[in-house]
Amino acid sequence: MKKSEFKKAIKNEIIDILEAATPEEVKAQQDYNAELAKTAELEKSMAEGNDQDDGYVNHTYNDSVIDKYNVPVEPTAVFEEDEDEPKAKDLKGEPLSKIGYKLADTQKEMKRVVKKYSAAEGDEKEKLKDRLRELNKIKKELESLLESKR
Repeated sequence: MKKSEFKKAIKNEIIDILEAATPEEVKAQQDYNAELAKTAELEKSMAEGNDQDDGYVNHTYNDSVIDKYNVPVEPTAVFEEDEDEPKAKDLKGEPLSKIGYKLADTQKEMKRVVKKYSAAEGDEKEKLKDRLRELNKIKKELESLLESKR
């Protein structure tokens, strides 16, 4: 078969396929292509505007700064000291899925703390290191609970 005959055969095959498509199928494909274009635009705009993947926005306030609601802002801490983390004994009766979610949350928290740790200096770095140790203990307890429930 010559090249020109082959091109003609392909062209005829494409025309046959396109003629067989119903208007509904064509409309559905056009809608799908439009949605793909919108999705690509949104992903591009998100990638340009935000270089942090965890959604955390790092705000730093001085003691004298007042927020937009005219309420004095207290200095922000790296983490809450009085925050009670669940211990393994507290989770014994929990369903497997809740333990899994708490494990995932703990791992996300660890990732955020590690990011802050890499940018921190001095005393703050020590606080973050202590927090990582606490989170690691909690993570190990949750993992052992998951293993015991399986």
